[in-house]
Amino acid sequence: MDDVVSTLTVERRADELRVVLVGDIDLRVRDEQGPRLWSALAEPGLARVVVDAGRVRFADSSGMSVLVRLVRDATEAGLGVEVLAWSDALCDALAVTGIDTWMREHGVRVPG
Repeated sequence: MDDVVSTLTVERRADELRVVLVGDIDLRVRDEQGPRLWSALAEPGLARVVVDAGRVRFADSSGMSVLVRLVRDATEAGLGVEVLAWSDALCDALAVTGIDTWMREHGVRVPG
């Protein structure tokens, strides 16, 4: 077993919110680290959300719900959403569930 630490980090840079997902994005990550993301998304003065999901190695339904809520809440608030990097594992999970199509319908570029 490797020692990858699973995290969801959030950083505000002027009018941009940067979100980095690493490792296994699951119930623990959603429950422990998600509230900071939801609070940050509600802050005034944001224009866009930039996501780096290139180091996600696994996402269960709870982990994918983080992405769905992120895209939904951001687009409903009129924010742009850009994903800089996708892991193959995450792309596969999104394709199997059909969430990739939903994300495209919300203006997010998803490989495939």
